[in-house]
Amino acid sequence: MSVDVKAAPFNLGAEDAAWVDRTLKAMSLEEKVGQIFFLEGMMTGGKKLNDIITRYGPGGIMYRQGLTKIIAREQRRLQALSKIPLFLAANLEAGGNGLVSDGTFYGNNMTVGATKDGENARRLGEICAREAGAVGGNMAFAPVIDLNLNWRNPITNTRSFGDDPELVARMGAAYVKGAMDNGCSVTIKHFPGDGCDGRDQHCLTTVNTLSVEDWMASYGAAYKACIAAGADGLMVGHIAFPAYCDRHGKPELRDLPGTLNPLLLQKLLREELGFKGLTMTDATMMTGFLQAMPRREVVPLSIAAGCDMFLFQRNMDEDFRFMMDGIKDGVLTVERVDEAVTRILATKAARGLHRKSLDELVPGSIPEELLARHKAWAVELADKAVTLVKDEQSLLPLDPARKPKIAYIKLGSDADMMDLFKKLKGWKGAALRLAMKASALVKKPEPKTMDYFARRLGAEGFVVESVDFSDIFAVFKTLGAPIEDFKAKYDVVIYASNTPPQSNSSSLLIQYDGMLGLGAPWMVREVPTMFVSFASPYHQYDVPMIKTFVNAYSANHAIVDQLVDKLLGRSAFKGSSPVKLTSEEFRGVVG
Repeated sequence: MSVDVKAAPFNLGAEDAAWVDRTLKAMSLEEKVGQIFFLEGMMTGGKKLNDIITRYGPGGIMYRQGLTKIIAREQRRLQALSKIPLFLAANLEAGGNGLVSDGTFYGNNMTVGATKDGENARRLGEICAREAGAVGGNMAFAPVIDLNLNWRNPITNTRSFGDDPELVARMGAAYVKGAMDNGCSVTIKHFPGDGCDGRDQHCLTTVNTLSVEDWMASYGAAYKACIAAGADGLMVGHIAFPAYCDRHGKPELRDLPGTLNPLLLQKLLREELGFKGLTMTDATMMTGFLQAMPRREVVPLSIAAGCDMFLFQRNMDEDFRFMMDGIKDGVLTVERVDEAVTRILATKAARGLHRKSLDELVPGSIPEELLARHKAWAVELADKAVTLVKDEQSLLPLDPARKPKIAYIKLGSDADMMDLFKKLKGWKGAALRLAMKASALVKKPEPKTMDYFARRLGAEGFVVESVDFSDIFAVFKTLGAPIEDFKAKYDVVIYASNTPPQSNSSSLLIQYDGMLGLGAPWMVREVPTMFVSFASPYHQYDVPMIKTFVNAYSANHAIVDQLVDKLLGRSAFKGSSPVKLTSEEFRGVVG
């Protein structure tokens, strides 16, 4: 398949097209294969990464969240080492904080979906592009255009705009415009579509179970909308689509994930959906990628099947050898390599990376006025997103003059990066902890979301007491006390939960601390109880007996501030659930 670099989504002029052609012709086979690799920056140390850049010339590097100064310094160093400008990518799904820890946490996709306003999705794309671009980022591993068709799926959830195909298509296309209009490439993901299976593709090859007709009307519509909006990149998931393979008489392909499936990549994606841009595998460390055959086989097969870039290395020397062996053995042709590298170069040329100086590639910091503007946008988003799902006991608005005493119970994780670094052993962990502490000296760290929520309630005049049922002494004290004592001590019980999607997790259901189920809402018939979720919108399944329920979707301070105003009746709840919560599974058994 020839690549027309002058056509969409590249739209190159004659000069840039000539650069792509000239660069490709000057490359050795080894250099071309090097461009196919997309590394993970956090998996290797500086010296080792330097060696990989100079020895293999990879096409891109993905970074996790880090401090602005560190990220900018690393990006500048890597671009200076690279013969061909690098893609520098991050999971820019909720704001600039996907790359820089002091960037804006605007709101995850579901927060945006709850507003039903495409302008908020466009703003998300713009924030991600501009803040990442300030420190060298030029590619978003976003937007996620998966659909929440199976509420038990542990990895899609709030990363999705919702379960309505029209909403997801509209929001995804708006993000694409916002990011690309501000100089950032995108990778719409995770083709052929996550969210049908109740499992995580990190852990096994999952399945999109829709019929071809239903897929075209849902996931297909979302992909078409984003392609029409100009999306120049696409990430392929380790997700099978059996119905499509059956439709085309290819039963031998029905269990293969999209990353290894030529029928899905070449016929469905390229021919039927008309996508002409850059494709890449999802992370190749996932079990979903490695389930079907040994790594030495899947490495070259992923490119032969139709992926243009290979995401993450287990061992770069070994993976590179596997790719070269695939060419020698005829699994992967040189023509297919040329096609892939042409798209890589054309995407870089479309962003003008080859014409930029090092200072232009990595400006160095995010302007304060830009951060202030984005923070204001985050406040607007929060105001429009927070959703009152139900208040069947007329508990709201809360009033410290009438019901001042709150029992506050936290569920799930409210960890920050320092908490994660505390678990790391050796000199690397120590270095990361030192860097975080140094940052705190410059910029005081904000309190964690669920703690901040308690503080804000306290500032409004409530007496907030955190109840920790994981404390064995508290458990025995509670067990030994009459119910009337609990009722006399508290006017309201508030549960706050933060259980966001996490890779390699099998469930987002609530996990209670404590013995004998005391962390669960046993008190709902004794004291008015409410539940606030700062992540998964589906916790009604866990606590259908709680009569007042609020979905806040994202765990940031803007959300908390708006939430408190709404709980006290100073502001109306304006959000609308982007997922269905009406099935019998989400209803209480009694009352």
